This record gives sequence, structure tokens and C-alpha cells, in this order.
Amino acid sequence: MFVYSLAGLQVDGGAMAETELPDNETTARTGVYQLLARLISIPDRDIHAGALAGTWGKELTDAGHLLAFPFDFSSASVESSVSPEDFQAEFLRLFEVGNGAGPAAPIYGGMYGGDRMQRLEEVVRFYEYFGLTTSAEDPRPADHLATELEFMKYLTFKEAVSTSPRLQTSYRRAQHDFLDRQLSTWVPALAESTTAAGTWPYWQWLTGTIREFVAADAKYVAGILGS
Repeated sequence: MFVYSLAGLQVDGGAMAETELPDNETTARTGVYQLLARLISIPDRDIHAGALAGTWGKELTDAGHLLAFPFDFSSASVESSVSPEDFQAEFLRLFEVGNGAGPAAPIYGGMYGGDRMQRLEEVVRFYEYFGLTTSAEDPRPADHLATELEFMKYLTFKEAVSTSPRLQTSYRRAQHDFLDRQLSTWVPALAESTTAAGTWPYWQWLTGTIREFVAADAKYVAGILGS
């Protein structure tokens, strides 16, 4: 059974309880988005331990073993000399804070072209349409990559629990629109910036994996909808 929980976003002012779902091709997508969102958040000691052991590729493969499309998650690790503190510091340098001139590879979608406030408003409208707001307990900007991946997790979860074919199609169309208008427009640039920053192979693997999975999933959803 797949255990679903929501982080970074909240529904109607409250957190969603954990929910068990049967394993199938839809919850496989939910599971992958859930783990990718966790991996691209500020890393805790568990994330660091998995990066040292090089096991996150296998964890993603296990989460997505029922995907309806082929995908190779590959794997990567960090050197055993990298401490949890150094690991977190590199995450912050690359994606969130930088060294005084801003992050080398901003993890915020609104920072990739155009007016960031306008991009933020567009993302927030997506969330609000489905009764979601950013979580006060887990505060992140609405355009943070982890939050956007959490939203895709939510949409695939809602598809999985819907018994109405009409509602399932509605959630798939929302997934298509969000992938097309948001994630697909900036995640490739994030992956390129991460590589250009000269960081460890682990972070290049992670952002590259997110880029390739978003592209593969967008193609899959478009195919279902006949777009």
C-alpha cells in the first residue's frame, strides 16, 4: 500500500492526514513526485545518509516500479567525507542562498524569466483553484520546486482516489496544464544551471532526474488526454 501525505501545502487551512492507497500506475507517479519533492528540500540527516550510500536512485525506482512508461532513475552519491553540515551548506549555496550574489541555480520557478510576482500569482491560482495554500508549518515560497512537485503529487493523488471518470480526466488535465505552463518551462534551466555551477555529481543527478521525469510524465499525460 502506498502511504500518501502532504507537505509544503495545506488543504482548507489544515494538514491532510496520511492515506493508504492501493499500488497502481497512478500512485506510482504520486510516489515519485513525493520522493523528488523530499529530495529537493533542505536536506536532513536521512537525506544525507541516503546520498552517502547512493540509494536514492533505487528508492525512486522502487517508488515508480508500476509506472506506465519506462524511466531510468540511475543513481549518484556524495563522497564519504561530506558531513551533513557540508551537504546542507552546498544545497543552500546552489539553490536558495548563494554566496552573496544569489544562488547559482535558483530553486524558484519565478526567477527563470519574466516577472517573478506574476509567475508566483499564476502558481498560487493553480493551488487556490484546488483549495490549497502554502503550509504555515512548512513555509516555502509557492514557486519553490519542492512545492510545485508536491502539487503534482496532490493532483495525481486526487486522480487515484476519484471514482468518477469525469473527475479523473479533470485532474489529468490539471496535471497537463501545470506541467506545460510551470514545471516544463523552467526545470530544464535549473538542471543546466546546476551543472554549470560545478557542484557535486549528486546534485547534477537530482536536478537532471527531475528534469527528465517531468518531461516523461508530461508526455505520458498528454498521450492519455490525446493532446
